[in-house]
Amino acid sequence: MRARLGVLFPFALVSAGCSLRPWTPSVSVAFWSEDVPDAKEYTLPTSNELAQRWQNQPSSPWSRYHKATLISSVDPMGGHASLPDIQALDVLGEADAAAANLAKAGLPAGTMWLLDLRGAASCVFASRLSRDAADPVAPVVTFNNWPANTGLVPAEETLAGLVLYPPKLPPSDPAAIDRATPVFLLDSWRLAYRFDEPDDDVYDNRYMLQASDLPDAQTLKDRGITKVVYVVEDLDDAEVEEDDLYESFRAWSQAGIAIFFVDLDFLAKTDLSKPVDWALRFSPRSYYPKERWTLVDDPVFYGRARGGFGLAYGRPFITPGYRGWGWHYGSGSGGGGGWFRGSSGSGG
Repeated sequence: MRARLGVLFPFALVSAGCSLRPWTPSVSVAFWSEDVPDAKEYTLPTSNELAQRWQNQPSSPWSRYHKATLISSVDPMGGHASLPDIQALDVLGEADAAAANLAKAGLPAGTMWLLDLRGAASCVFASRLSRDAADPVAPVVTFNNWPANTGLVPAEETLAGLVLYPPKLPPSDPAAIDRATPVFLLDSWRLAYRFDEPDDDVYDNRYMLQASDLPDAQTLKDRGITKVVYVVEDLDDAEVEEDDLYESFRAWSQAGIAIFFVDLDFLAKTDLSKPVDWALRFSPRSYYPKERWTLVDDPVFYGRARGGFGLAYGRPFITPGYRGWGWHYGSGSGGGGGWFRGSSGSGG
């Protein structure tokens, strides 16, 4: 496991897996997933160019859920940055294979997809699915943080995914826009290290999604959506939905919308030798959220977080030339501003 910058790990807690229960995607990515890769040089588009690659038409019923926060972080980098070499991550290949197989099988009608993977893997999955599926796909970006040189979670990894793996957006004709399958991209890093207390100089760039950031039950029904498929990296390491999704999951379930909890391996191994009966295929993975306590209601979590987390937000240091713990913002060999891994500090 790669320790993020300035995090104080309670090793007794890490060694006792039961203390981490319930396991959510953010617990999994922080404690059992692959390390954040080393950096490589990237040429970056402008924020506007990147937004055009990812944002649905304004007439799309899903466009109002798009979040441009992470995309907007590109312009201060001046067209050049050193970001994690995400192509070294095995999970990207797994996400690509799962999406390719799903596209070949054909997308089930009346379904919304939630990809709660590390952000770069969500980008890969959505990109492959949108390019290979016979029906149009409407990717919805929900990444709501900035990379920072002392950031607690690696938003720069997700940013690299946005840059390298743009999707194929629905055609501009109204019929295609209207019937496109919604695929929401979530970053499982967003609530990582929930049991840890960051150092005072760490920028806490975690975030929660609110219930209003996802369609409510009536909106889904109005759009003919009767099923929500929740995709995680590995069912062995995630037993419930992320805490910030609990309210939405409960509301959907109570309104009669079916929820299915699957992982990449489940989708990659869907048998394509005959037409897929999705009702039969999904039935073993039916999910009913039980009443439980979540981080959203936990005052201790907010007390540990820096900047108040959700109460009084901090802000990233991106001033030119600022250095800290191996990442700095300034001019590199290409002459542009951006994120770079320097010689100071441990480098994460």
